[in-house]
Amino acid sequence: PKRVIQFCGSERKVYVIMSCCAILGAGRYVAYYTLSIHIMYSSFLFIINALGILNTVITADTGSIASSNELGGLFGALQASESAAGMLGPFLGGVVSYYFGEDGATSAPLMAVLAIYAFLFLFVYWGYEKFVILCIDPKDIVGISTSVDSDLKKTM
Repeated sequence: PKRVIQFCGSERKVYVIMSCCAILGAGRYVAYYTLSIHIMYSSFLFIINALGILNTVITADTGSIASSNELGGLFGALQASESAAGMLGPFLGGVVSYYFGEDGATSAPLMAVLAIYAFLFLFVYWGYEKFVILCIDPKDIVGISTSVDSDLKKTM
C-alpha cells in the first residue's frame, strides 16, 4: 500500500481513494456472482489490497489532522468505529436480507454494500479535499517546509 501512495503522491490521493472504492465494489460484485472459486479468490486479492491502501490513507490523514495530544483519542475512535462496523455489518446485512431478500437477479445485502461504496466514492469526489485534506497543516507533514517557516527562521 505505501508504494502505491508514494507512486501517486499526495496530490492524487483523492483518486487513489476513489479507485479503492470502485475496486471494492467491483470485487464484491464479482465475488458474489461468480461460480469459479479461482475468480472469487482473485477478486479477494484486489479487495484486500484496496482495503489496505484505503486504511493506510485514512490512518495517515487522521494522524495529520489531530494534534499530538489528541492523536490517541482520534485513533481510538477510528479503531472503535472499524470494530463496530465489523459487528453491526453482519447484523444489518441479515436484517436487510430478511426484509428485502433476494429476488433472483439481485441480492439486497450486496446492493446495500455497493450503495455504501458508491456513497463513499461520491463523498470523496466532492468533499474529501474540503473536509479532510484542507484541515491538514502542511507543517505536520514530515519533509515539507512552508515559506512561512523559512521566513520565520530568517528573522530569528
